[in-house]
Amino acid sequence: MKFPASALILVFMLSVAAHGAGRPTAHVRNQVLVDEVVDGQFGPGALYRLVRPANWNGRLVLYAHGFVSRSEPVALPSEADLIINLLTPQGFAVAFTSFSENGWAVKDGAQRTHQLLGIFTSKFGPPTGVYIAGASLGGLITIKLVEQYPSAFIGALPVCSVAGGTRQQFDYLGNTRALFDFFYPGVLPGNAGSVPPDTDVTNAIVLPAIAAMQSNPTGALAIAAIDQTPVPFADPPELLQSITTALAGNATSYSDLVPELHGKPYFDNRNVTYTSGTLPPPLLAAINANVGRFDAAPSALNYLNQYYKPSGALQIPMLMLSTSRDPVIPGFNQISYRNVVAAAGHSDLLVQREINRYGHCVFTPEELGTAFTDLVGWVEFGVKPAP
Repeated sequence: MKFPASALILVFMLSVAAHGAGRPTAHVRNQVLVDEVVDGQFGPGALYRLVRPANWNGRLVLYAHGFVSRSEPVALPSEADLIINLLTPQGFAVAFTSFSENGWAVKDGAQRTHQLLGIFTSKFGPPTGVYIAGASLGGLITIKLVEQYPSAFIGALPVCSVAGGTRQQFDYLGNTRALFDFFYPGVLPGNAGSVPPDTDVTNAIVLPAIAAMQSNPTGALAIAAIDQTPVPFADPPELLQSITTALAGNATSYSDLVPELHGKPYFDNRNVTYTSGTLPPPLLAAINANVGRFDAAPSALNYLNQYYKPSGALQIPMLMLSTSRDPVIPGFNQISYRNVVAAAGHSDLLVQREINRYGHCVFTPEELGTAFTDLVGWVEFGVKPAP
């Protein structure tokens, strides 16, 4: 089993009517004419949708969707319908795209999302201000665009985002697999540096891992206690789910990320010293002496950093929303971004808000709506939101 979009970005989905491609059409909600919609295609196979409400306030919201497996067809993100229903009644126009490809499409996703601004302007005229929002992988795309094109936007809302950057996220997945193999040798096929093609992730990774940890939970607790693998959990079921989520993410990355890297290895722990504030020193010494070591290609590491390693060069207000125990994108992402923003001297432009909950992108429409309203209040009226 590969993680589809629904498993990697869990949001409430509200349906809207389909519209004719490439031309404005009337969108009717409760028999009231409320907006115009343009569907179209650009680039090599990227789809887009533009929505301008009848009571348009001049503001535009660009939305970047989350990770979708390469095994899934390229399609407009279903969760964007929620964005439409939340924002267009308030007068905000909305634009989003499928991107041209699925997988770890930071490069393509950033390019296509940025191009939406020109497409929207050609159809409806220039907006008076542009907000940008994104979820999960789309949150990293949001950060990349805001840092590289700050003058294009007035406010940003990344949610459940890979805010620590691509390499840090995949290092977490690789380290979790390497440590799992140390504590549970021979249970899973392949290793942290390579997983056999067409591996059945459910039957070959998830189920054996759960069985091994249930029979000996000591290893699972030790993995969570290591600084390089801060697995989020509040009880034993969450611990098992978080570790298996990381193991499955590591396995699926070999079909979803490696094509971007032209087959080059990307996990490198040759110089990693695994540390912990709670594990006994003899156990840490045994881990560091015997854990599997892997060597990445320099070109692969360069790609991961280029697409993308946040710089913290924040020049517009950003409200970042996350859950406290996210098994897909753990909390070190938010900590890392807060640190780079502080190092760049822009802490006054970042507010991070955390919902005490387990899960990835499991927000209510009210929580999302409140976050966006607070961002607008900050941008338009100078009322900085509470963290």
